[in-house]
Amino acid sequence: MKFGLALALLCLPGLAASAATSASWTIYPAQSEAQFVVRKFWFVHVRGTFPDLSGTLRRVDRRIGADLGEVDATIPVADLRMGDAGDRERVLGPDFFDATQYPRIHFDSDPFPMDELVSGGALRGVLALRGERHPVTLKLQPSDCPRQPLACVIRASGTISRSAFGMRSLRGVVSDRVTIDLRIRLALDH
Repeated sequence: MKFGLALALLCLPGLAASAATSASWTIYPAQSEAQFVVRKFWFVHVRGTFPDLSGTLRRVDRRIGADLGEVDATIPVADLRMGDAGDRERVLGPDFFDATQYPRIHFDSDPFPMDELVSGGALRGVLALRGERHPVTLKLQPSDCPRQPLACVIRASGTISRSAFGMRSLRGVVSDRVTIDLRIRLALDH
């Protein structure tokens, strides 16, 4: 009897740890998007928008004593919207996104403190774009809804080097630095 009680007491911490909150929220594609801005001729800003960003925000198991989250997001390249049809065609072609060969952009974040969804912070992860995978750091913006940060748009922004992802065409015409801005809305009704 004493052995059974001792075994039960030993198992309680493991049971409590395995019951830790683990939640997942789907990114709502119809209200989420990724935008980019790049300079052309060093003074004209060219903008593009990828609507229908999809994926998940997942709370990482709390057994390690921290409330961490991870983002896994995908962008369909062919959905790109731009003001100029010629720019769009060129950007989707083999010199830039090469949408036929690389139809998706993918971001997989490192674990980050969930409270940074309220206060802002660094969102590190790996960006897969045009067959290349490189670490990037985005800046999480402070929430407009600090009491319910998951109910508001989550914003992250940063810059990447397009040449690091194999986009080296028109280097004298188009800047290497590309500014990206993500606006993510979560589907909270499940």
